[in-house]
Amino acid sequence: MNTPPSDMSSADRPRTPPPHASRLLSPRTLDSLRNLELIARDMVEGSLTGLHRSPYHGFSSEFSEYRKYCPGDAVKHVDWVAYAKTDRYYVKQYEDETNTRAYIVLDRSGSMSLGQAQNHKFNYACYLAAAFIYLMQRQKDAVGLFTYTDRIESYYPAKTSRLHMLSLLSHLESLAPAGRSHAAPCFHRIAEEVHRRSLVLIFSDFLDPDPDFISSLRHFQHKGCEVLLFQVLDPLETGFPFRGLIEFRDLETGESMEIESEDCRSLYLDALGTAQQRLRRGSARMNMTFETLSTGTPFDRALLAYFHKRERLF
Repeated sequence: MNTPPSDMSSADRPRTPPPHASRLLSPRTLDSLRNLELIARDMVEGSLTGLHRSPYHGFSSEFSEYRKYCPGDAVKHVDWVAYAKTDRYYVKQYEDETNTRAYIVLDRSGSMSLGQAQNHKFNYACYLAAAFIYLMQRQKDAVGLFTYTDRIESYYPAKTSRLHMLSLLSHLESLAPAGRSHAAPCFHRIAEEVHRRSLVLIFSDFLDPDPDFISSLRHFQHKGCEVLLFQVLDPLETGFPFRGLIEFRDLETGESMEIESEDCRSLYLDALGTAQQRLRRGSARMNMTFETLSTGTPFDRALLAYFHKRERLF
């Protein structure tokens, strides 16, 4: 049985959501997500194909659906009737091997508040998280949620029900970014809580100055997890379009300073590029997917681009 970490505040504990629809998943959003569902089924579930196999295929397990044949699949599970009709190899998949256990990990520190009032980085990350929660619930995958700053702020164990999905969306709607970020100890704590061989999706700007946070991701690797890193940045960060003397304020510490923007543009962009390259190389060494997203990109298009990328990988 999963229990909330001891440092989780009572205000962030799961609660029953209101019956109204979530603003994170409007009817228009749901329509766009339904178009992604078939892609998501192959990409999200397919990434962990074979990790939850039942030794009783065709007996105590209930047939669920077909999936494309992958090297290493038992030939006895190939559906030859489907092959005769489509000229493609498909494998029968059973209910207990179809479902994935996934965890959304969301950075809610102060730096995530950068951006326009209704489209800052944290809101954008919440929309993406809501999209994945919706897709996985539709696929009857168990989904859990962690939020963190310099500690674990909230934790919902992975479950499959629609009521659980609404609880997660309601909780996301109630959150606001604040506080300092210290990812490394949080990632270690989260890795201890998640089940082995889970799918872990982390949404953050990954601007944590502590270099140990990259090596802390290895803890998930040791648990046999598939980890997907989504770096959410604002166009102000990626383009640095400032001119003249500007006062910059640290959104986590409140400290501020005035600088001549033209004097530091190149230095800043070089530092950002170096940090991204370090994270990209570190995640590649651990066989993790790293994707940088801009809040200026419609989130459904970002998801579609992600699924296409996963298709190339698998």
